[in-house]
Amino acid sequence: MTVRGIGFDARLIGALGIGRYISGLLPKLALILGERLTVIATRQDTAIVRALIGGSPHLMTVNAQPYRLAEQSLLPLSLLRAELGLIHFPHYNLPLVKPGHFVVTVHDLFPFQFPQIHSGPLPRTVNQMLMRNAVRRADRIITPSKATALAVKQSFPGSADRVLAIPEAADDRFNAVRNPQGEAAWQARLNVRPPYVFYLGQWKAYKNLPLLLEAFQVVRQSHRTAQLVLAGDDPRHPEVRQLAAQLPEGAVVLPGRLPESAVPDLYRGAAVVVLPSRAEGFGLPVIEAMACGVPVVCSDLPVLREIADGVAVFCDPADPAAFARAMIEILDGDNGDRRRLGIERAEAFTWERAAQQTVEAYETVLGVSLVGPALEEHPGRRQDQDLQVER
Repeated sequence: MTVRGIGFDARLIGALGIGRYISGLLPKLALILGERLTVIATRQDTAIVRALIGGSPHLMTVNAQPYRLAEQSLLPLSLLRAELGLIHFPHYNLPLVKPGHFVVTVHDLFPFQFPQIHSGPLPRTVNQMLMRNAVRRADRIITPSKATALAVKQSFPGSADRVLAIPEAADDRFNAVRNPQGEAAWQARLNVRPPYVFYLGQWKAYKNLPLLLEAFQVVRQSHRTAQLVLAGDDPRHPEVRQLAAQLPEGAVVLPGRLPESAVPDLYRGAAVVVLPSRAEGFGLPVIEAMACGVPVVCSDLPVLREIADGVAVFCDPADPAAFARAMIEILDGDNGDRRRLGIERAEAFTWERAAQQTVEAYETVLGVSLVGPALEEHPGRRQDQDLQVER
């Protein structure tokens, strides 16, 4: 039996968290599905996406930016023309009128748990509406952790039999092979000096950065040469810069959003990676740090216990003193066992496994195997050219 193709929406590949998910999963899906796969991308991202997926999958360029009106008007028409059997949306911002089968990845329920992350009543309402629509209509709902799967089932009881947890992973760039020249070059460029505490992520309120800065003030009392490197930026949260300015000059480095090529070396050069969040959908920085052989201090959340129980130092996200003690413990310790255990734990999470489980979810929805005969031809499809669907 021949089957129609599988679509994957990669329009958010440039976003911070969702982009890491797309860039980790998509190359492995391409290896499994080959020309059965059609990747949907915006024009400016086509080169990035093609480099990830290789030459076999199809690339469909659409002029429909995420969270814009075209997403609700142009994109459904483009998808209809592509005649795909199933589409995977890696975020809940899918068209309200999309026909046919689809799978959605719900990374967290933050639009409901922390509605203030969206600036204003209208964006909050729209994001909650989009998530309700996605969860209600999806054939399968993928979450990155068991904790998030449970939260979705509890919040949307009607979805319980359609939710499955497929863990994320650290991609191949994140490993424990040190690159002294690269580390030194990035540190010099960013005015970073060891020993440093490293945070990588957004600055939204649930990320709890004021607590981290308060805890680091305590660390500096006994470790006056230590630095805190807070990657990222968000002008909507000026309190982060204001609190950082209260520490001695040079104690906190704010490098902004980092080039992807810098991140592995900055992980490996860190004394400790800290994630003080009040909530997480998965916690990629924890697994990436462990893969790089770096000790981790993080909040004691069920989702982070799934990844790092027995490896990380866990702290109450309401207790800055606990975070300070944990960072000092790492800075003063040998940490050899912690580094080894972290590497071993990270190796248990792979994008290959995630892709295989994702394809199995597609197969369950369609009732067919996707590993087999060639993709069914459709009128107007050229197997040797990328699809261009634009208005």
